[in-house]
Amino acid sequence: MERAAYILYFLANLAPRALMFVLLIVLTRLMPMGEYGLFVLVVTTGEICDMALGNWVRVFALRSEGAGGRVRPRRLGRLVALTVGMTAVSLVFAVGSGLLRHDQGFAFALAVSAYLLAFAPLRLSLILLQIRRMHRTYAAVEALRAAGTLAAASAATLLAGPGFLAATLGLAGATLLAGLVGLVRAMRGVARPQRARTGYGAAIAFGLPVMLASLLAYTIGIVDRYAVDLLMGPHAVAVLAAAYSLARQPVDLFLGPLNAYAFPHLVRLYEQEGAAATGRAQAGLIATLTIVGGAIVSGLSLLAVPLLAVALPADYREEGAVLIPWIAVGSLAIATKFFIFDNAFHLSKRTWLQPPAMTPPALFGILLCFLLIPRLGILGAGISYALASLAACTLTALITRRIIPIPMPWRALARVAAANLGGCLALVAVRGALDPFGPVAVLVGGTLAFVAVYAGLLHLFGIAVRRVVETPWAPLGAGGRAGPGLTPALAKS
Repeated sequence: MERAAYILYFLANLAPRALMFVLLIVLTRLMPMGEYGLFVLVVTTGEICDMALGNWVRVFALRSEGAGGRVRPRRLGRLVALTVGMTAVSLVFAVGSGLLRHDQGFAFALAVSAYLLAFAPLRLSLILLQIRRMHRTYAAVEALRAAGTLAAASAATLLAGPGFLAATLGLAGATLLAGLVGLVRAMRGVARPQRARTGYGAAIAFGLPVMLASLLAYTIGIVDRYAVDLLMGPHAVAVLAAAYSLARQPVDLFLGPLNAYAFPHLVRLYEQEGAAATGRAQAGLIATLTIVGGAIVSGLSLLAVPLLAVALPADYREEGAVLIPWIAVGSLAIATKFFIFDNAFHLSKRTWLQPPAMTPPALFGILLCFLLIPRLGILGAGISYALASLAACTLTALITRRIIPIPMPWRALARVAAANLGGCLALVAVRGALDPFGPVAVLVGGTLAFVAVYAGLLHLFGIAVRRVVETPWAPLGAGGRAGPGLTPALAKS
């Protein structure tokens, strides 16, 4: 894979996440808090069904076809059948989600169903584009989705009224359009899919543990919304979701593209050079993730108050400010689990180990929610998310160390931590000096001060920022620069 592909994947993942983030912020000002809370619950329920029941198909397809760069007709037919089947199953859960609600149950089920039907063709098109390495088209489809969802959901809210159903239908319509455009582009030059009579058993054997693990994973950071809804009502869900978006989205914005870019490379590396070489690449990814994610968590934690003052209405700010540091820490921990350690299950096809890795943290997270939320209110949701995410990351790392051993780059990570600390001190100093000039000045000045000092110290400690962009999997040597461990061909791919 050419180095420019990382930039494309970064932009492709950045656009829909960034504009979805903007949409969530815009809707806090266009909707009453109760309607916003219901909209968040619709998106959350749709995401759970889509990711838990359908995302494993993407992993399976990339694992089977990612190294070859082409899609064979019968495998394409099986991929289409699996997508249709999983979408049908997810729609059953969508209808059930509406039946569980006493208020607006039909509208809730309709909104979730529209979300799922729109995302199915989008996910299929992105799978095909990624397998065929059509990076520019992949980025264009995601950009179309990003712009369309922001415009359509906002327009629907303004024209049809500030209700959650109108906003969801607008979002779903734009997503469906982008997915259909992507499918048309992805199928050019590809043989028509043929019905596959076999292979479904192996696919389900691969996917069932992933589905179970995904459902368990969603108890961390998602079940707290339902607990808050039950114990405190949709208004509290609105505050939790807004703070969650502000703290979680930046982590996903920058680390999501890293995983999308690196996973096909890891597949080829695992098949060609084995677990040891893959472990060295994973060590490089851990360093990259720490460099980027650690900076995001520090900035969010130290700039939470001015960020909320700029981004959200006054009713969201006080409680949101205490949530953001906890959610940021938990987001980095869960991203590390998903984007680093879970790869060992997928690459080795030992996905049956995922549910045991997620069951204890999931139960721990549920227990924390119902212990802490009644006592601490909405803050209890943030603390439970952070602690359960750290537990999930730690347990998964312990389980996968025998599958793909990762030589942890402790010295490089210590240098990163020292550079991060220097950046934090600079941010705190600038924050105090700029506080009289208002939150925008604090945000801009504090961010610039942190970035300048952090990047300077990384360079001083021998960690090349360029390596993070060009080859994020390249291991760091003792001095922090890219070290040995990959063949030249794979290092450039």
